[in-house]
Amino acid sequence: MKIRNPPRPSNNGPIILYLPPGLPSNTLTHQKHDPLNTLAFSAHAIIVHINYRLSQKEPYPKPIHDVLASYDWILKHVLPTNHNDSPYRPQGPKLGICGELMGGSLAAMLALTECPVNKPGISATSLGNPIVDWSTPFDAPNFDPTNDFDEDIGFLRRDSFANLEHRYDPFASPLLFFRTPAFELPTPAYGFSSLTSKPEPPERDSPPTLTPQRRSHRKYPLADSGLRLPSTRIDVGQTNPLREQTMEFAHLMQRSVDLYERGNGGYRGASDEAQRRVKVVEREGKGLWGEGEMMEVGTWFGEVLRAEG
Repeated sequence: MKIRNPPRPSNNGPIILYLPPGLPSNTLTHQKHDPLNTLAFSAHAIIVHINYRLSQKEPYPKPIHDVLASYDWILKHVLPTNHNDSPYRPQGPKLGICGELMGGSLAAMLALTECPVNKPGISATSLGNPIVDWSTPFDAPNFDPTNDFDEDIGFLRRDSFANLEHRYDPFASPLLFFRTPAFELPTPAYGFSSLTSKPEPPERDSPPTLTPQRRSHRKYPLADSGLRLPSTRIDVGQTNPLREQTMEFAHLMQRSVDLYERGNGGYRGASDEAQRRVKVVEREGKGLWGEGEMMEVGTWFGEVLRAEG
């Protein structure tokens, strides 16, 4: 982990966790700036950079374990201990988390599961074209296998899972907190030669046959979970191959705010409050985060986290 302080640190200022995109640096030519400095300056917050592991040798769920372990360390060693002064309103700095692409996937996972009411947790999250559904192939209309970025996204899906079942875990595919998978889990599980053998690396030329199934909504968070969805900002590129799943994820989060927090029966679309709580920012092209976009994200965090306080 790396910790970056703002130019003028302040007591009880926000703390933002940053998760890197997870793609080769030569693919992310837009990110020539230092995202930690940009975030620290624009949000006037402490930035904690979490380096998670992900490769064919260290596939899922390794990055999930890394992020959860880092989060526990941050709660214990970075967040001050004065946040339990009041049983109704936790004191101390507010936590935010942000990430793009692969980092957005992990940021969404943590934000949706570590957002307790009246306890230290994630108050706000900003996601840039997050990968929120690994169980569905990236074959949307915007996917172009001849494009370097799109190709690397496809390779990331291929190489990140030794066991296909892990793609269907909501902790890996946060969209599945809100609905069932669009495809049945292939049997036997892709990546195993037998029930007793060790997982094998996925084969590029032998993808599993996927059978579509009916999608059903899932209630999340559950009423007795003690969780409340954090304030959320989701950036999505108009020609990004992840656009379809990102937009669905945003709409399902808005739906959850209206149905399960506000009790808005007969849901026919997101209310103004749901669109404020889960803000969608559409961008041209792939919509990736450069310095200007990261400045916007930091400014949003600074406003939301201080308002939450």
